[in-house]
Amino acid sequence: MKEYRAGIYLRLSKENDEENNSIDAQREITTKYAISKGYKIVKEYVDNGYSGILDSRPELNQMMIDILRGFINMVIVKDISRLTRDKNKTGWYTEIFFPDNDVRFISVTEFIDSGERYEIDDSIMLRGIANQSYIADISKKVRANKRAMKEKGQFVESSLPYGYKKKKEDKHKVIIDEKVAGNIRKIYEMYLNGKTSNYIAEYLNSQKIKNPSRYKKSKNASKKWSEETINNILSNPFYIGNTVMNKYETNYIKKTCRKNSNREAWIIKENTHEPIIEKEKYEKVQEIKERKKGTTKAKYKFLLKDLVYCGHCKKRLQYKIYKSNNKQRYLYDEAGFVCNYLYKKKCKNKTYIKEKDLNEMVKTEVIKRLSLIEIDKITNKIIDYYKKNDENIKRINEYKNEIKKLERKKSVLYKKKCEQYITVEEFKIGYAKAKEEIEKYEKLIKSLSENKLDESIIRNIVEQFKKGKYITNEFLKEIISKIEVYSKNRIEITYN
Repeated sequence: MKEYRAGIYLRLSKENDEENNSIDAQREITTKYAISKGYKIVKEYVDNGYSGILDSRPELNQMMIDILRGFINMVIVKDISRLTRDKNKTGWYTEIFFPDNDVRFISVTEFIDSGERYEIDDSIMLRGIANQSYIADISKKVRANKRAMKEKGQFVESSLPYGYKKKKEDKHKVIIDEKVAGNIRKIYEMYLNGKTSNYIAEYLNSQKIKNPSRYKKSKNASKKWSEETINNILSNPFYIGNTVMNKYETNYIKKTCRKNSNREAWIIKENTHEPIIEKEKYEKVQEIKERKKGTTKAKYKFLLKDLVYCGHCKKRLQYKIYKSNNKQRYLYDEAGFVCNYLYKKKCKNKTYIKEKDLNEMVKTEVIKRLSLIEIDKITNKIIDYYKKNDENIKRINEYKNEIKKLERKKSVLYKKKCEQYITVEEFKIGYAKAKEEIEKYEKLIKSLSENKLDESIIRNIVEQFKKGKYITNEFLKEIISKIEVYSKNRIEITYN
């Protein structure tokens, strides 16, 4: 049997302070796994405060050197994102560098083990999707909690709009930051007097007034006021005392948060805090901004973006979308792909394939490929993992143990009373206190039970996944290198 010398790699970004991703949490997960499998840990590599996007990190570089000199032949991480957040780099590590150097790679929480075959099978696709989808589902409950707090006028976000600060005595209450609130009033006043957002930004810069990010001493703060910053201030209803919910959309796969551009989807709770700007002024500003709005280009992200190539000249196909005769709307049903080099007379491929037709062809092929994966087996592994690591289940068991202890305590108290070791009054006090503690733990158990693992969620995700529900552009880029179009009926898919 081959003797493995394992290196454990741990990484945490400066901005990432999640408890389950802390260096200690990663160390516990990876070390426990190695011990359970009988692998010898010879070295630990820790990059604390380094982003996963960076190719060069002190301890990662050292680990690469140790691999090249044969000091370690196994790498264990909590999950692949600890190693890198660059999907191209992920492929380089797992498919080229580790196999070429006879290194076995293990990602504990994603059930990935290259084994002695030095390959990672297609099932990694399902693991990633199921994990992220489950996290997204659980997070809905967290968002619901936040929303309930916001509706009560409690502020739950980590940062406040420029011009406000948190009350020292109560972090959920906001008050006006009078040091800079005057700048907000000045911005609105200048805009209502006909000044443009760009002019206002230049004026504030000329007065050497710190912009919001510099005032808050944010990381990588910009040095100057910008037109965009001014526009954000002019359109934020927070300044008239309203809290906006559903303003941001979270991408759980990319772990990003972006502003929801569809303002109609925003939910506004009025009069949650003291306003800086009068409602009438704010509404006048919105009217002016609405009048100034020009026609905007259509924003449409197609499913196969950056993946479609010409089968003949091998160049990327051009995505074409047409407007109606009166130029009022885009004809998405007619959108499709054509070789750009045809117009440059460098390619003879005259094929124009409609986007919807190509989408269906690709989805069909991908679903066929997914059918080859042992999906049910992987699903059971994911569920088993959650059962073992679900913090709610652990706490519920702890509370149940406490209740058992308290029930025994009640019995002991009763026995002592009967044998006259304690008075009736002492019994009543002790019994009431134990009963109160039991009720407290029962409430905690009930609360946690509402959020504990629901196997049906994961199984439903898998079923939907098999039918193609989670086939997105991001997912396709993870598994597909390129799609080559030869004709309307012939395509070739190259998988990563």
